[in-house]
Amino acid sequence: MATPEQVREALTRKLSGLQSEGGGTSLDVLDVKVQSVFSELLLKIRVSVSGQLWEVSLDYQGHEASLVSGDLSEDTLNYLGFLVRTYLFEWWHTKDTEKSSARMGKRLH
Repeated sequence: MATPEQVREALTRKLSGLQSEGGGTSLDVLDVKVQSVFSELLLKIRVSVSGQLWEVSLDYQGHEASLVSGDLSEDTLNYLGFLVRTYLFEWWHTKDTEKSSARMGKRLH
């Protein structure tokens, strides 16, 4: 089983930097918390897009969180990276119209 530190390092390596899918979007993993008792994964990510800088919190429970409870294979990390990018894409496009999306992010400048 991966330790919280191993999860943090692996996700930082997998997610941070310029995103080819985002056309100038950059991600930095600020914090990763893995709850050992419950299946919960908390991510805090800094998103830079279109000259704006945001801090976004993602809370995964259930199946998504359980992905980090075992081995951190490359396939698992690729899938989790895909999920995070998808959630961030949805957040970006709904943050101004949906209250739940608006609560996830805080504009830094």
